[in-house]
This record gives sequence, C-alpha cells and structure tokens, in this order.
Amino acid sequence: MRRLSIGSIQGKGFSLLEVLVAIVIFAIGMLALFQLQGGLSKSASDANMRTVAVNIAEAIIEEKRGFKRVDVDPDGIDPAYEDIADFEDSQTRGAFDFEIEGAVVDYWYDDDTESFTYTEPVTAANSDFKLVTITVTWNDSQEFRIDDGNTTTGGLGSGQITLTEMISSITSAADAKSSTGGTGGLYFPTIDYNPGSNPEIISISLGENRFKESTTPLPNVVRTDELVETTFDVVTYSQDDEGATFLRREEFRSVSCECTLRAPVGNDDGGYRPAVWVGVEYSETEWVSKPYGESNSNQQSAFCDICCRDHHDGGTGEDDDSNDPGRAKIDAFRPAADYWTSGSLVGDHKHYNRNSEGGLTVAASVGDDYVEACRLVRKDGFFRVAHDLRQEGLNSFPENYLDNTAEVAVYSTYVTDAVTDFNTAIGTTNLYEQNPPTLTAPLNMSPTVWFPASVWWNATWLPTLTGSTSQQLRSRGIYVDYFSDELRAIIDCLNDGGTGIDCDAPNVTTALEIIPFYDVQLTWLSRWNETPVNNPVDVTNEAVETNNAHSRGVANLGQGFGISTVNAAVHKGNLGLTATDPIDLAYSGDLRSYNMYVLAIDGTPEPDDGIAVVAGTITSAVGGVHGSDVEISFHESQCDRTNTGYACSIDAVAHNPRITVSNYAKNNVILVACSTELETNGQQVTNGNWTRFDLPLTTNYSSNIVIKTDTC
Repeated sequence: MRRLSIGSIQGKGFSLLEVLVAIVIFAIGMLALFQLQGGLSKSASDANMRTVAVNIAEAIIEEKRGFKRVDVDPDGIDPAYEDIADFEDSQTRGAFDFEIEGAVVDYWYDDDTESFTYTEPVTAANSDFKLVTITVTWNDSQEFRIDDGNTTTGGLGSGQITLTEMISSITSAADAKSSTGGTGGLYFPTIDYNPGSNPEIISISLGENRFKESTTPLPNVVRTDELVETTFDVVTYSQDDEGATFLRREEFRSVSCECTLRAPVGNDDGGYRPAVWVGVEYSETEWVSKPYGESNSNQQSAFCDICCRDHHDGGTGEDDDSNDPGRAKIDAFRPAADYWTSGSLVGDHKHYNRNSEGGLTVAASVGDDYVEACRLVRKDGFFRVAHDLRQEGLNSFPENYLDNTAEVAVYSTYVTDAVTDFNTAIGTTNLYEQNPPTLTAPLNMSPTVWFPASVWWNATWLPTLTGSTSQQLRSRGIYVDYFSDELRAIIDCLNDGGTGIDCDAPNVTTALEIIPFYDVQLTWLSRWNETPVNNPVDVTNEAVETNNAHSRGVANLGQGFGISTVNAAVHKGNLGLTATDPIDLAYSGDLRSYNMYVLAIDGTPEPDDGIAVVAGTITSAVGGVHGSDVEISFHESQCDRTNTGYACSIDAVAHNPRITVSNYAKNNVILVACSTELETNGQQVTNGNWTRFDLPLTTNYSSNIVIKTDTC
C-alpha cells in the first residue's frame, strides 16, 4: 500500500523564513555590488582625471622646451628660454576644468665653487637650467555621473598632480637626444627648420643638399651710454623636396667691455683657454693660471665678467700642443711684438686704454683699466671666449641684388669657391698662421665674378638714383675661423674620400660642411662714406642702436649728377660686431672695405667745389662712452662720419661753416666735447649733450675732437 510521507515533502522544500532570509542576503549583495560598481567607475574616472592632468602638465613642459633662442625676443615672436617663468593658467578638457600653476627655479653653475646654485653668480648671464614644477588641480564642484547623465552620485572630489622637470638652456640638437627602442643607442631626432629669407639671410650651398646660413647680427646697446653686445647664430641644415632639416647651430655673442688687469698669484688665479672649432663642435676649454681681468663696471653686458677674465694669453696648460701653439692663443695671428716677454704679465698680449686726451695707452701694470672686445660661443650650455673673429672678405651690393635665387646662387658659389681655395692655400704645413692666405676677392677669381656696382665703367650695372629715390645698399662679410691641426686632419681625411664616421665627423658629408666659415649680414654694422662727400649721393651713417633701429647704408640723392664712390668699411675682428672704438694700435690696418659706384641723375647744378677740407678723429676719454657713437650735423659744409672720426668739405661760398657733435652721454656724469684746434660756438652739457664748433676756411685742416668729463 502506498503511503504519502509528509516528512519527505518537507525535507525537499523551503520554509517562508528561509526564503525571506535569502531575499535579504541577495538584496544586501546586490547593494554591495551596486556600490562596488559605482566605486569602480568613480575610481576609473578619478584615474582618468589624473591622466588628463598629467597630459596637460607634460604638454606644457614640452611647449616650454621648444624655445628658439636663449635671450628674450624683443619682438615677442620667438619663444625664448628667458621667457620660462612662474605662471598660472586654466584649461577645460571635456566638461571638466583644470587649474594650472607653474613654479620655476633657475640654477646656475658657479665656476668659483664648481657647483650648481639657485643664487645667481655675478659671472652668469642667464641660468644654465630651470627646474619647472607644474601643479594641475581639479575641484569638487564637478559632479560624478555613472549613466547617461541623469543619475548623480555626488561630487567627483578634488585632486591634484605635480610634475617636475628640468629644462636646459642648450638649444642645439644635442639637447633632444632620444633613446632608441631596440638597441639602447642614441640618435638625433629629425627637427624641421625654416631657412631665413633673402636678402638679409643668405643660404650658402655646401653640396650634398646641405646649406649654411647666419642670422642677422642684432646689437644690444646694454645702456644707451655704455657698451655693446651683439648676437647671431650660424645654422647648418639639409634641404630636400620635403623641406629643410636642422643639423646644428653655433651661437655667437660679441661684446665690448671695460676691465681691470690682474696677474696670477696662485694656480687658482687665471682663466680658460679659448674654445676652438675642432670639426663638429667646439673644444672643451681648460683652466690655466695666466694673467686675467675683472669687469670694472656694472653698466655693461653680463658677459663682460667672462670676457675680461678669459681674453688673455700666457700660462701653461696640460692640453697645450707644442706643434699647434696658435690653438691656445686668443688671436693666433697677432704679431710677436704685441706680447709681454717678462714680468707678471709674461705671455699675455697687450691691452690698451685711453688717456685724458683720448689717445691709446698700454695697460702695463696690475690694476690698470683697459677696454676689451670678445667673441663668445656656447659650449655645452656655457658661453666661453673663443678665438677672435677674423673677417677675410667684405662685399657690397645694390638694393635689389640677392633678391632672387639666381643671384643667391652666384654669390653662394663665389663664397664656397673662395673658401675652398683658402683651405687649399693653407696646405699641410704647421704654423700656417705665420703666413696666412688671403681670401680671393670676386674680381680676382678665375673666372672673374662680377657683382653689380663693383666697376664704374659699366653703367648698366650701376645702381641709379633719380628724383627723390633712395636705395638701401647692403654689405656682407665672410669670416673664417682658425684651423687647428685637429680640424685640418679631419678636413684632409674627408677630402681624401673618407666618410664622416671614418674621419671622426659623424653625419658630415663634405669637408666644406665643417670648414669654419660663415657669411654675415653687416649692413648695419658697416660705416658708409661717399666721395664726393654728400653730393651727388649721401649715404646714411648713424650710430648703432639696439636691434638695428639705426640707419646705415641708405643712399639718398643729393644735388647734381654723376658717379659717387660709396665705401663700406668694418673692422675685421671683434670690434666690427661691437661698433667699438680702436682698442689697439693695429686698428687701421684691420679695416676691411669695399667700394661701390652709384650713379646720380638730377637736373640741378652740382654744388661749388669746396675750398677747404677739415678732418680729424673723434675719440672718447670717458670709460663706457664710444667716440664711434658721436653723431655730427653741419652748416655751410658737407660732412661725413668715418670709422674713427669725421671729414668735412667747406663750400666755396660758405661764410659761417659749423659742425655740431652730439649723442654722447653718461648717467650722472657731465660730459663735454673738446678740441684744441676748433673754436667752440655753443655747448649744452645736460640732457642731450651737444657741442658746436666753427670750421676754419683753411685747406686740409686737421682737428681732433675728444669727449671728456666736466671741462676741457
């Protein structure tokens, strides 16, 4: 008989209480899962916020790294290293707001302590690196949502990240070395480059689709009554159908300074040997015990501490090469008579100052003041004194020349041919500096190179002025640095068919690429004079101002018709880029010049011939005041400024010929212009100093003008 067992049914079922308990447990689990999901989503969003914040900070860092120059761009176009400073900003990414704060600390390398410091040393111009700390913050006013935006779970919460990076002041490709993924080696990443524009910047073809160009020198008159600092870069790049690629940059500064002479007492007294071009970079500089100098004015370039200290010869260094002594000298071509052979200054070249009459006097003892001019190059982030500039050629052109590619090609070919011949003429003999070659002038090339206005008998090549027209004439200088034996060995290796790697010059394809030459725009640093003076052509010749704000080389139609010989002249050394008065006895012999011929067409009669020529020097006996800055104006005469003075032609009908000199000043110092030959016709010695002199009606009269303090 079958039986129904109630007990067995109860063993396989669930009581109501159990079901209720199970529901509660499930509900608690689901609630925990829901909270976990929200927490995970919120954590993921928080992580995303941090990632976005880091990306913002990294983007700002990379933007700061992308500066194009070290010093501040006066026009505010190029980002500069000196522009990197404390800042605040805000950005919106998606629907979220981020607040950004940047703190920048500058660090300098102190040569005295041989350590980095965040206290600016006196000897530093700009810091060597900047420590940039970027803090990105997001606030708790932003809501956190987990679905389609209709459900809010509360505030997202505040947060912040901080990123710290170091930005070096070095602007060369070496600053951008990156690690390769597979080999762990280093490579130079490709950097796009925009070549400069003709005619101010001319790209010189080096062959193998490689080019070299120099930026236009920009002088900076540190104080309007003090000395000058000029900067320009030389860039080598490659060019193909896809554009230009940066290869290397050499940064130059030229500076004029007032210094005080010192002699070494111990091994810690002295300075660095000059930086020398040795193929693809400049050499390391060695500290040696030798005579040195100290900057004696705070009214001049910050680079004057380095210039005064290091622009000296003498001493013995471990790296000195007896087979190549010129490498260790500031100017390898200086005559032997210009060195001290005994005493505390033995081995140093002589330095000069100006006496109370504006004449040169040698600084012969410790403590004597002198005027200096230096060229500095950037080496591994630091500016070092290099060999003196050596301009080997100067050329001038009419306004419309070098505007098109055909003309640039002619000029580029001349430059590279002349430099190649110069290198060949050096040969393999040691001590080539004892008998250096000269750079072949265009008219002496074979075949001859003709530039417009270089000869007067071909009227079709002459720039002409008619009516009220004027032309901005142009000049360019070709500089060639010292060839060390090390450099010459690399050049010979490349010329013999060796590769760049074989010849210790990686990434170099031709010897011309590493020959240390550069073509520089000198229009606004040349002195321009014309003969006859002012008529029928007058060329502007103003004193140098910051960023080339002055006018030089603008040919204006005067009175009459005919040909004027226009001469552009500039000192071949450091003085040529700093517009400095002569600082040694060899100044006149170191001038480079070039004659152009300008045809004036005007219907008015020519002025009467002059009956007297008055000429002389304009010098300064006041430290920090340049005689070359003095401007002149004239009455009943025709006058021009020259490199070291002035020249006036007196009209035959003149009754009261006068000349007025101006543009000389010094803070808190009374200055006067003096002449022992000319009679003063008026003078102002406060704000906007000027002095007027009468000019005598005597043929070929010589009269010098000197700027002095207080009284004549």
